[in-house]
Amino acid sequence: MQRNKLVRFSRHLNRTSTTRAFHRFEDVSDKDLSAMVATTNDSEGTFSGWAHVEYRSAAEIRGNPSFEEAHDCLVDGLLSLYGQNRVLLRGLMEFVRAVSFMVIVCLDALHDAENPSTWVTLARLRTSLKAMGIDDARRVANIVNGLELDGFLKREVSPVDRRIHILKPTEKMLATDREWLAVFHAPLALLYPGEPAFEAATARDPTYQAAYRRISLSTLGVADQISRNNPIIGFFLSRNVGIRVLMALAATVRGRSPARTPPGFYTAAAERAGVSRTHVSNLMREAAERGLVLLSNPAGEYVEMLPALQEALAQWIADSLSGVDLVSTLAMDEMRR
Repeated sequence: MQRNKLVRFSRHLNRTSTTRAFHRFEDVSDKDLSAMVATTNDSEGTFSGWAHVEYRSAAEIRGNPSFEEAHDCLVDGLLSLYGQNRVLLRGLMEFVRAVSFMVIVCLDALHDAENPSTWVTLARLRTSLKAMGIDDARRVANIVNGLELDGFLKREVSPVDRRIHILKPTEKMLATDREWLAVFHAPLALLYPGEPAFEAATARDPTYQAAYRRISLSTLGVADQISRNNPIIGFFLSRNVGIRVLMALAATVRGRSPARTPPGFYTAAAERAGVSRTHVSNLMREAAERGLVLLSNPAGEYVEMLPALQEALAQWIADSLSGVDLVSTLAMDEMRR
């Protein structure tokens, strides 16, 4: 869809009381953005503010007979995402860095060369990240510097003010984002085969990626609510490559009763996550203190994934897939217009 059509449709939707979809992000005040993030789930696992959109709730997804297979698909996908590339693992498997990466891609998808207010600058990125509770300006600057050094970003001098630099994702950054999208759409493609959106994402289609990312900024509240509704998984997301270690644990105990790893889990997980064995051991010790895992005595013989953590992971997966389905529905609607 041409950008001028998107803008007109955006303004039409913004005049309604039922949606914030397609917000022109540069026109959204800090107060409006905070309201976006304040989106909540209802008791059926849907996201309030989006009742007019036909998408699958977390409850519906969990009720699908193939949910366990989809659950394992996402676990395996996250466990294999980025392979053994330690730069990507350490840079993109931690919440703040991952969100910063994603928001840059989203902002760039809305870039209009003729409209300076849409240009992705460091200041605009910081404002956007505040909506996700990320307000450490120095850390954001360091993340941007790191992304540039690793070849994900380049800076272009603004044609209207040479003091301002525009952040531009490289093809490496966009390709990496397409891999993330493929991983989170693959379980939905398994649950609901033949749907164009899921097929486009798993095929790494750049056109679908751009539409999905343009919509993503309007649904920041959904992403934030998933995070806030799943504090147990949030614990792992907040730790360096913690989600990768959790996926290694879930994959290792799959089909085992009780859900205990064999000896050597710390070493195996460290290899899959690109971190030290001590890092994995410390993470599991923290998880044990929270009642999420049971550690053997003597240490190192096994880690048992307790029911509370198993249930938390299943719910986070269902919530995440529901959020992806919502955004994909809006993205496909944009592409058809």
